[in-house]
Amino acid sequence: MAADRAKFPWRALLYGVVLLYLAGDLHVFHGPLRGVIDRRNARGEYARRQAVENGWIATVNSEPITREQLNRAVQLHLYQRGADYAGLSDWNRRVTRGAVLKQLIRDTLVRQYARADNVRPTSAAAEAHWRRFAAQFPSEEAMLERARAMGYSDAETLRAEVTDQLTQRLWLEERVKAATAVTEAEAREWYEANRGKGAGFVDPERVRARHIFLSTVVEDTPEREAAIREIHRRLTAEEADFTALAAEFSEDERTKHRGGDLGWFGRERMPRDFCDVAFGLRPGETSEPFRGAIGWHVVRVSDRRAERPLDFEEMKPEILALLESERRAYAIEILLRRHESVSVIVVFHEVLAGMP
Repeated sequence: MAADRAKFPWRALLYGVVLLYLAGDLHVFHGPLRGVIDRRNARGEYARRQAVENGWIATVNSEPITREQLNRAVQLHLYQRGADYAGLSDWNRRVTRGAVLKQLIRDTLVRQYARADNVRPTSAAAEAHWRRFAAQFPSEEAMLERARAMGYSDAETLRAEVTDQLTQRLWLEERVKAATAVTEAEAREWYEANRGKGAGFVDPERVRARHIFLSTVVEDTPEREAAIREIHRRLTAEEADFTALAAEFSEDERTKHRGGDLGWFGRERMPRDFCDVAFGLRPGETSEPFRGAIGWHVVRVSDRRAERPLDFEEMKPEILALLESERRAYAIEILLRRHESVSVIVVFHEVLAGMP
């Protein structure tokens, strides 16, 4: 008898009963499970209709992100990168909208949590942040023109958005602060592990030089060459010193009033044709007049330094900044993913696909 009970397919029978119950609940009796699914579908259909009617692209914990918000964010994203929406292909427009929407969703999440935690900048910090933002524009009129092009109606609306961005950053920095600290021992360990792996650990050969420059951008005539050669003649004949000639004739407004001094520079900072001449001179030597991409030069090298390895103390500030930046980015990503996982985020692809 015991053997017969052991052979009876109790598990299969149980599974069959459960499946029959579910089928009956869903399709025949319209029981509790079917009711839950129907209510959920109804809520989803209601949200979809609301999205279509109101131009919602997504909701984040029931807070909508509208088509207008996404358009403004896309315009700002492209403006910061020197690009124009009209010049993008359809594929690039879709990719850009998707990337910007992802960031908008995260910004909304951060704003919600910052509001819940009552995080806000001081009035002094908000004012300083606004001034730094406004300083990017040549005038207030130019700033307002750009703001209106991005959908902001006036300066106060734009200022509120800029302050909101500062609030989000403050909340993020507070949450990841403990995870971004880097000790000197960690920085030194990184230096020892990486110092043989790249040019960044070497201070390249440098020269200190001064120059006299005549532009050929507006006027490119034989007289320009004759003028630079006459300056060179007076210089080598010691009829006038370099400082006086630079002040009188050089058209490099940044350097002419300090004797044409360019300071210390490596090959990566100056055009190749200029460096080919400057790095071929010994300290105290003056070049012949030579033509570069935008004009004529006479160069005098005053000093030079050979390539040398950088020690830990010289690189420590950069290493600390690099490691802190890497840790901050990683910590913020983990933090945002965790908050996304416990939030209700709905993207209305029908509305998103309908955007031009």
